[in-house]
Amino acid sequence: MKNNLAPVIVFAYNRPAHLDNTLESLTKNNLATESDIYIFIDGPKNEPGLIANKKVLETAEKYQSGFFKSCTIRNHSENSGLAKSIISGVTELTEKYGKVIVCEDDIVTAPSYLKYMNNALMYYADDPKVFSVGGYIVPLSLPENYKKDYIVTQRVSSVAWGIWKDRWDKIDWSMKDYPAFRFNPVRRKQFNKWGKDRSSMLDDQMNGRINSWAIRFDYAMFNLDMYNVVPTKSLVKIGGFDGTGTHGRTKEESTRFENDISLTFNTFNFGPAQPNEEICSEFNRFYFSGFSSKCKRFFGNLLYRCIKK
Repeated sequence: MKNNLAPVIVFAYNRPAHLDNTLESLTKNNLATESDIYIFIDGPKNEPGLIANKKVLETAEKYQSGFFKSCTIRNHSENSGLAKSIISGVTELTEKYGKVIVCEDDIVTAPSYLKYMNNALMYYADDPKVFSVGGYIVPLSLPENYKKDYIVTQRVSSVAWGIWKDRWDKIDWSMKDYPAFRFNPVRRKQFNKWGKDRSSMLDDQMNGRINSWAIRFDYAMFNLDMYNVVPTKSLVKIGGFDGTGTHGRTKEESTRFENDISLTFNTFNFGPAQPNEEICSEFNRFYFSGFSSKCKRFFGNLLYRCIKK
């Protein structure tokens, strides 16, 4: 396996302390010294951001020698934003390697994370039902009789995930078929099967209210009737619940999304990528948004689009 490991990309911005935690945890992984690491640092948005950018670069440079097989740093002078950075970075490395493992800069990984991700990428490489693999899973109550080491979902593990070039190339980032989806109640309900927030989030994306690569990723997975495979016990802990992130993660969310990665395991037994309806219902409950909230968001998007016109 060591000769066929996927490269790891860490996307960083202006949080040197978080990046330090992420890279340090990766060094403790079983396959760290056999893995090629790429650290993509997004450029500053303004003059004060130059100071944070310099600290992030200094943090990344601490890991250039002795920790990984290789460590390549890309320090961009201009700010692209997370979505554009991820799309361009993953495209570049999947072109070169055929697959990739992606980490955001506010996670802590278990020592078996890289092992799991590489094993999953190899096991499901030719599976027509698997779109991606992930290392993070939200805290869920699993069925008592569920004994598998993995869960099949249709939501990307946006902070820690992996994909192959042939799947990545199928994503339509421009969302050309969105107009047909927008007022189709059947398709919207189907898309919301793995979380009632998804259709509204897609509307937000297309109205320019958010800039999310992940919701477009999920939409592609949904359209292709494919899935994401994650471990039953999360191999990733999110550390960005201190208000430093750019996508609304706060301390208040920590109790909802936090995991104890000391409960993880080191051996993984994969199998058919068949979703479990009870687990699907758990995802739906976890990402539940009330009816009034959904209506407010839906009509808010209609109004927003009318005002823009």
